[in-house]
Parts: sequence; structure tokens; C-alpha cells
Amino acid sequence: MQPTPPPQPQPEPGIGWSRFWLGVLAGGCGVMVLEALAAILVLFVVGAAVGSVVRQAGGDLPIGIPTGLPGAATRSDPCSPQPCVARGGVTVLVAGVDRNAGPASDGRAHLVRLQLTFVDGSGTHTVTPEEVALRDPSGAMLLPGMDAASAGCGDTSVSADLQAGQQAGPYTVCYAVGGPAAAPLTLVWVDPEDLSLIELKLP
Repeated sequence: MQPTPPPQPQPEPGIGWSRFWLGVLAGGCGVMVLEALAAILVLFVVGAAVGSVVRQAGGDLPIGIPTGLPGAATRSDPCSPQPCVARGGVTVLVAGVDRNAGPASDGRAHLVRLQLTFVDGSGTHTVTPEEVALRDPSGAMLLPGMDAASAGCGDTSVSADLQAGQQAGPYTVCYAVGGPAAAPLTLVWVDPEDLSLIELKLP
């Protein structure tokens, strides 16, 4: 007779399934973490592109989100008359730039006022003045719409659906900017098609 092999230790009930579900949960959590990181990255890029004007308690100067994204800016297509920017069949004409259009309502910033006209050269597009932000010397992006009820500043929440050959505007928009009126300023048009940034130095 051959000797009987010693009994093999049996795994405790449920350990295999526990490890299986632990792996599933760990994998699922990993996917969720990656998705959360991706969402945060998208929000950061969009926030940096579009910018956001925030006011501190007590009426301090508006604070913009710094735009430190290297290579985010896109070269404008050829356009005229200058100053202007163009991309994807739409040209944004800039006119009537007033770097010192009076004090802002907070009493500390000054208003930069200008006119924007959107010209559709090809295709169908929806445009709004809210697509055009202003970058101050600190690198912060400011949205238009400050003091819309004063200094001849218009409503920036309007939009228009354009077809080839049509135009919208001019829209009179204002930005509340700190610092000297002669400081370098850059208009940043956020192309809504792909969130590209097209920049224009203000004269």
C-alpha cells in the first residue's frame, strides 16, 4: 500500500472572493482617481483659458487666474483692419481703445474700455463678448463686464449666431484693471471651437 499523502490545507471560505473583490474595488478606485485627476486638469485648463474675475471681501481688486500654460497661445490668422485677431473663419475687430475710461466701482481699479466687432468670414458660429478676456501685466486674466452700467460699458452676456458674411457688434466692453494705465495689456480671445487662445497686444 502506498502511503496516504498528507492533507493539503484548504483556503478559508471567502478568501478567494474577498481578494477578487478587493482587486476589483482597488481597480475601480484607481479608475475613479484617474478620472478625477483628468477632470481637475480640464478645469484648470479651461479656467486658465477663460479666466475668472473674483472679488475679495471688502471690495478689493478683482483677482484673475494666472495663465501659466506654455504654448497655449495660438497665432492669429491674417486679418484686417488692425488691430484684430482671426481664427476658424471668425475675425474679431478691436476699436476705440480707452485705457483710462474712469475709475471702477471699487474705487481702486480703473476701467479699460474698447469695442469688439465679430465678422464671420466662413461657416456658422456663435459669438459673444465674453469670449474675449484681458491679461494684465501680472499674468491674470480678467473677464469683461465690470461696471456695465457706467462709463458707457455694455452688456457682455449677449450672443449672436452668425453665418458667412454677417457680423455682430460693435459691443462696448469694459475691464477693471489695476496698475498704471500705460501698463502693457493683452487681449485674449478664447476660440470656443477648441479653446485656443489668440492674443493681441493692445495699442
